[in-house]
Amino acid sequence: MLKRIYLFFFTYMASMFFAQTLVIFWLSKNGFGFFQLLIYYIVAYLVALAGIFFFPAGEISARKSIFFGILFSMLQVFVLIKIFGVYQLYLSGLFSGLNVIFFWIPYNAMHFKFSHEDNHGLHSGMYYLITPILGITLQPLTGIVAEKFGFVTVFLIGVSLYIIPLILLRFLPSFAYEINVKKYFLLHSFNWSTFFQGMMSRVNYSFIPIFTLFFVKTPRQFGNFFGYLALMTAVASIINGHISDRMKNRKIFFYLTSTLSVLSFLLLPLAQNSYQWHIFAGIGSLSITLASPFWLAFNLDHYKGLGIEKTMALRELFLNLGYVATLAVGLVIFYFTSSAKTSLTIITLICLLLPVVSYYQRVYRK
Repeated sequence: MLKRIYLFFFTYMASMFFAQTLVIFWLSKNGFGFFQLLIYYIVAYLVALAGIFFFPAGEISARKSIFFGILFSMLQVFVLIKIFGVYQLYLSGLFSGLNVIFFWIPYNAMHFKFSHEDNHGLHSGMYYLITPILGITLQPLTGIVAEKFGFVTVFLIGVSLYIIPLILLRFLPSFAYEINVKKYFLLHSFNWSTFFQGMMSRVNYSFIPIFTLFFVKTPRQFGNFFGYLALMTAVASIINGHISDRMKNRKIFFYLTSTLSVLSFLLLPLAQNSYQWHIFAGIGSLSITLASPFWLAFNLDHYKGLGIEKTMALRELFLNLGYVATLAVGLVIFYFTSSAKTSLTIITLICLLLPVVSYYQRVYRK
């Protein structure tokens, strides 16, 4: 069953890479600046939060939910193929948020529901390994195709590729899960560690793509940059996940990789040219990829009594709170200072709290 799940995820991520790698570059090319690109991201995660809090109570089929999640991922790109107005930015963000609700929560639950509990670190490593393996080739390829045949061709190919995971979906297991986990949120203490993990993730997956626009000028350079980041991170997470399972003690890896990731991100605002940006962003991306499997494994351990389905929904809730907080801070600082670099600097300083709050939350301290 795990082979089917991995194959499905591989085809979904391949489709998403081809469809979405150049979206930020495309939006920038059509006149959207730093402030608007942050809004694009924040709309998505506000929608996701609203769904997790206010979706009608009750269980739904994971397989049907993932089906709609894939459709929303297709629509997220499709509405941007031809830009007519700023409303498309918000519409694409809306579909992105719905994709979080309907795809990522049930898929994450499925991924770990059908893996052995003793190997959660290994499978979280595999989870994070598939993405860079694909990114090494597909992300540079999108830039090449865009320069030769145009952005519309890239987006249409990407949207068409989603047909493959839609077909494979019928071979996946089905189970029921809840989207609305507000009652479980109220019953548990605030998960500060996962909240700050969300903040860190948005630096990597929102601020780095946006700031890359300041240092590269062509779609091929943009795609090559993310292929380079994928190459930097391809092996690290699976090795660390395997080691932590063998040692049965994730504490040292959790705190070591968390500390390295927050320290490495302090370098980002110091970049003055493309060469420095490539080095600093590469170090940051490598560090957070090393940490991500242990952050995921922590949530599986932390909410062990709730079951995989509720665990993944709660994890998404706290991550999305962190996403929104990061983007909101960035928006506010940029509004008052008109400096994107100041926004990034302050956010990376705030992220230094991750290992601190994890320690006081007693993460892996018994």
